[in-house]
Amino acid sequence: MTRPLDLHTAAQRLADLVAVACPGAPGAGVVVALSGGPDSVALLLVARTWAAASGAPLVAAHLNHGLRPGESDLDAAFCRDLCARLGVRLMEGAADPRAAARERGAGIEEAARHLRRRFLLDALASLGGPGCVATGHHRDDQVETVLMRLMRGTGPDGLRGIRPVAGAFIHPLLGWDRVAIVACLEAQGQPWRLDATNLDGDNVRARLRREVIPVLQGVFGEGCLEGPARLADLLEADLGLLEELAATSLAAVRDGEDLRVGALLDLPPALAARVLRAWLGMPERLEAVHVATILAWLRDGASGGGLDLPGGRRLVREFDRLSAGTGDAAAGGHEESRPEDWRPEVARLPEGADPGPQGVGDPADPATWRLACPAANLKGNLRVRGWREGDRLRPLGLGGSKKVSDLLREARTPASARPGALVVTDDEGILWVVGVARDERTRLLPGSGVMVTISIIRRHSPTTRGTRK
Repeated sequence: MTRPLDLHTAAQRLADLVAVACPGAPGAGVVVALSGGPDSVALLLVARTWAAASGAPLVAAHLNHGLRPGESDLDAAFCRDLCARLGVRLMEGAADPRAAARERGAGIEEAARHLRRRFLLDALASLGGPGCVATGHHRDDQVETVLMRLMRGTGPDGLRGIRPVAGAFIHPLLGWDRVAIVACLEAQGQPWRLDATNLDGDNVRARLRREVIPVLQGVFGEGCLEGPARLADLLEADLGLLEELAATSLAAVRDGEDLRVGALLDLPPALAARVLRAWLGMPERLEAVHVATILAWLRDGASGGGLDLPGGRRLVREFDRLSAGTGDAAAGGHEESRPEDWRPEVARLPEGADPGPQGVGDPADPATWRLACPAANLKGNLRVRGWREGDRLRPLGLGGSKKVSDLLREARTPASARPGALVVTDDEGILWVVGVARDERTRLLPGSGVMVTISIIRRHSPTTRGTRK
């Protein structure tokens, strides 16, 4: 049985959704997407009732696509006259989706949606304060959306169809079908415009409405369409609980802006997938196949690997940390440690002076790039360079030599940072892998004699070059 559309009941529903979309923002405004069709006209009447009671800002927005010569201009004129009669400010725009479709390599419908969404968000920004965009999607639209997504093999998130609140967009009329909306307009004596392509067009939604739904009603009865709509309502409630669980799990596996890979993979796969989606925040681009690929890569991949995602995003794994960024940013680039930017400086320590902490420095903090060693153990000139494959040294206290590549890996130096690791050498070999290890020759012992400090400074630094004696 069709649920009657009452303006005051629907206005309360709109108020509830505004409160959800704009929490903590009393007086938030609404932009109504107005096409001139019965759904958007009914929504404008509902929003006007809401605005009269709340005193909040209300704007209507109409975008003329120009796809129906003559008719499109009449639609715009109708919206203009309606808003003038109701005392609602109207924002108008024009954009031809055919050009946008060519530029984006997309269909006209998709391009039109993109242009419309951008126009509505611009209208929302013009409010100058908090607010949301309301569209006239109703129960029948919900049914069609669920059926289309079901046939395309979507998951549970897709089967909840049009969400009551989706970011800045709200859909107050999802509880009413087209029959109820038209009946309300007729009772109000309010005319509307009709777009014949909604029924006669050859797009998927029009064909579903015209060809498939009558067959379903013939097989299952007139009331069968309540099933898909009810499914969307049930999934909205159930998936809301899953999203709360995913948010809690995300907080547990986060490490700053990154994720701890081991903790993520310890989650049940379905929950790990939701955590990834919540962390990446790419609902429109990240499909199930992408999530499955990420999880498989994390299970099988080694540290230092990267994975490109749609939209120019890139994931990088460094040991147990997973980070995300754009392709360029995620690829790293450690300008601080380019060998040509640095030079060694040697200074003699006064006799009896404290040489300070005998560490290897912090690779991320050039202020710590300083060590003391016996002057007699230095051979020839000192140089700063990048490490090379095959480089070896005798790490302090190890009792034997080791490859620099092994030392970097054992120090858990990110793979993206390893190419920029610096070494200090003299004529005999490597003395110091900055931030990682120092050679046995740098050991300070009682009776070591004259001590010097080796510092690494920028070439443009005004410090005076020291002399080893």
